[in-house]
Amino acid sequence: MELEVEVVDPPGRPYATVIWLHGMGQDSGALVPVAEQSGLTSPDAGVRHVFPRAPRQSPGLAGGVPARAWFRQRVFALKHADLPTLLATERALHELLLAESALTGSKRVLLAGFSQGASMALITALRHPERLGGLILYDAFLTGELPLADTRSPANADLPVWIGQGRFDWIVPLAVGESVRDLLNSWEQPLSWHVYYDYPNNHEPFSGAAADLRAFFDEVAPGAGGPE
Repeated sequence: MELEVEVVDPPGRPYATVIWLHGMGQDSGALVPVAEQSGLTSPDAGVRHVFPRAPRQSPGLAGGVPARAWFRQRVFALKHADLPTLLATERALHELLLAESALTGSKRVLLAGFSQGASMALITALRHPERLGGLILYDAFLTGELPLADTRSPANADLPVWIGQGRFDWIVPLAVGESVRDLLNSWEQPLSWHVYYDYPNNHEPFSGAAADLRAFFDEVAPGAGGPE
């Protein structure tokens, strides 16, 4: 499987790349405003942004209508996922990560995701064979079908992870996000945890997180904005 992507390039050679994975039922452009609001698309940021588009999967969000999703899943059964479609997407994302690493080096490639995209980003990044630059998650959850604890890559055992969680999210409740945080803490993964009081936005991508996102990015990719 080859993923369709939209790309936003800086004027010159990129110093870093962020790959953004949208949520279930969204399209590749859903996270473009997040990149813009964090200041990472400004001409002097030196950041390449890649927005993959998930394939259509069934069942979808409502009434069984197929929706864009990284793997087959019912929206109110977050602990369960269709493993074959998840692994197919993971393989495609590994190929995309390798291609982007050829441009900037793998340690300057960050993977970001929202909701189901965050779940997919988490699985892919921690199992990727090359050290990445960082992992950015908002409203993340983990499925029970993949034994992630036993299949993590040693290359990303110390990968910095940023997690944001909406306090009033009704799709991915706070307790679900806290369980992801606690699991990563138990693995001694470097972690930055943020809770956003996003009412009435509820399940919105990176609601209120722009400044914190930029701070994390500047920490893990200090060359962005100009050559070192």
